Amino acid sequence: MTHIHDRREFLKTVGAIGAATLVTGGCEQLLTTIANRPIRRNLAGLASNDPIIETYREAVAAMKALPAADPRNWANQAQIHFDHCPHGNWFFLPWHRAYLFYLEEICRELTGNDEFALPYWNWTESPSIPAAFWGTAANPLFDSTRSATPASTASAAIVGAANIQSILNASDFFTFASAAATAQREFAGYGVLEGQPHNYIHGFVGGNMGGYHSPLDPIFWMHHNMVECCWVEWNLVLQNPNSNDSQWTQFTFTDNFVDRDGNPVTLSVAATFLYPLLAYRFEPSQKGQDPSLITSIATDSAARAMRSFLTEGAAVTPIIAQRFAAQGAVEARVGQTARQRIALDSASFEAVLDADRGRFLLTLGEVEIPGRGDFFVRVFVNKPDAGAETSTDDPHYAGSFAFFGDQDSEHWAQGNPQASYIVDITEAVRRLRGTEGMTATDRLDIHLVPVPFPNRPTVDAVLRLNNVELGIGTVREN
Repeated sequence: MTHIHDRREFLKTVGAIGAATLVTGGCEQLLTTIANRPIRRNLAGLASNDPIIETYREAVAAMKALPAADPRNWANQAQIHFDHCPHGNWFFLPWHRAYLFYLEEICRELTGNDEFALPYWNWTESPSIPAAFWGTAANPLFDSTRSATPASTASAAIVGAANIQSILNASDFFTFASAAATAQREFAGYGVLEGQPHNYIHGFVGGNMGGYHSPLDPIFWMHHNMVECCWVEWNLVLQNPNSNDSQWTQFTFTDNFVDRDGNPVTLSVAATFLYPLLAYRFEPSQKGQDPSLITSIATDSAARAMRSFLTEGAAVTPIIAQRFAAQGAVEARVGQTARQRIALDSASFEAVLDADRGRFLLTLGEVEIPGRGDFFVRVFVNKPDAGAETSTDDPHYAGSFAFFGDQDSEHWAQGNPQASYIVDITEAVRRLRGTEGMTATDRLDIHLVPVPFPNRPTVDAVLRLNNVELGIGTVREN
């Protein structure tokens, strides 16, 4: 087992200069470090008094007790998110990976437990907020602002195994991980991981979790660790390459984070690529496939191969071969339904429908992001009577997307910003072919239903977007 002091220095180096410089050749100590890196556990398997939960509870209490001048103070850590968090672009995943990494290091420093690793809330297996995060103000993990209750259950249509597997099956980086951007806080476009379960869980929990100060709620870190777990599985286990675009890999987060001693940290996106290989691993779960590929790297050549795959990435080639746009803008109040008709080329539509790996990706463009995510949007195909009460078990249900925003952020100073969202409607189209004989067609009707989260005051909000577009194509083999 690697000595605790050695691990501390190793992780400090990982954070300071980037893991990509460290796997360079035959190094028995490095292989030992990889094999014995801390395990981020599934909260579902931990009792409320498990030592991992107790360490996290102790760390949160310690951060809340730190003076306001200490950048590791709990409120100051949340302020980092409010001031710097990227959403709706390709910096979302690496930025939050680093955010989790340094919070984990602060927890270790303040508790003296260098074996600690952040657990993750697997909302696919456990769709209610875990019991350890309830109680009274005496529990540092409890947040009284939540709209969700201990009995609230997240929608299986969004966080359930079938939809998460569909998200993991998105083989191109931008569909999975959000759109390219030149600025850290630019709203470019939401990929399926961020625009669906990530945003939805923020709105489902509500309260502090509903805005950019969401890290004030201790469940935030567990939620984002699940998002990180999904990225690790998509990238390392399923072997989907990240983008190799230098505008992404070389982008620098300047003084966004602080290390375990409270010192400011600057790092590039590329510096985060090997964190899951060198600094932590995830406990297998029912979320998807067993990540045995990365639980043990037995040889130097395997470490080299994994390092190369993670650091080199690949050029991203869009899978969309043809696009068909609806005409006109869309507007619907929460609880109402909006319809857009998309004119298609029937021969092209049928050819993709016949292809084993054919995909139908719906892009909702120039969507006005509300200042608070108090509602989400369900998407139905060819369902004229779709409404808020229509079940997600209906064969016409195609998917959902959700919002995450904060009207107090500078983003909203000039009015609600806009971004695009992706919904993969492939399974709905295939179901309708089987149940209703839908075959070659020259049109497709898309029905959008804004739905309020439960346990909210009356939501008087409007869904507004300027374009709806269907992209069709065939997924390539990895």
